[in-house]
Amino acid sequence: MKDMISITNKIQEVIGVFFGLILFYFWFIFIHNIKMLFFSEVSVVDGNEITKAQYWGQIDQWLVAGLLLFFLIFGHYLLCSKNMSTIKKNRDIIGMKSTLIGFILWLFVTMITFLFKITFPYSFNIAGGYLTIISTYFLLKNR
Repeated sequence: MKDMISITNKIQEVIGVFFGLILFYFWFIFIHNIKMLFFSEVSVVDGNEITKAQYWGQIDQWLVAGLLLFFLIFGHYLLCSKNMSTIKKNRDIIGMKSTLIGFILWLFVTMITFLFKITFPYSFNIAGGYLTIISTYFLLKNR
């Protein structure tokens, strides 16, 4: 019986992470729609109208990839918090807080570098952002 409950909890955790992935997909669509609504321009090429959103380099990259971890943890927490121990709940809450704080901190870095026309390769940008999130996580966890 205990094994069956454990398997059910594991399945629920996987479904929670998958739900977070779906939420992340909606975030991606939301960001894309906001850019197309407020930051796009229409040009005519050979009689056809083409709508194109502005590209902000590493800001765009981070806006899309930066919150993936948040949504995975949030989906897990949303669907599994009733059956989790207090330690696991706190771990998820610290994970969500540190992801949001690290996301915002690295977003400021990407904005500043964009304004000064400093470009990072994609892998450096994402790695720097996630290292900021991991550092924030350990600072909050040890507090």
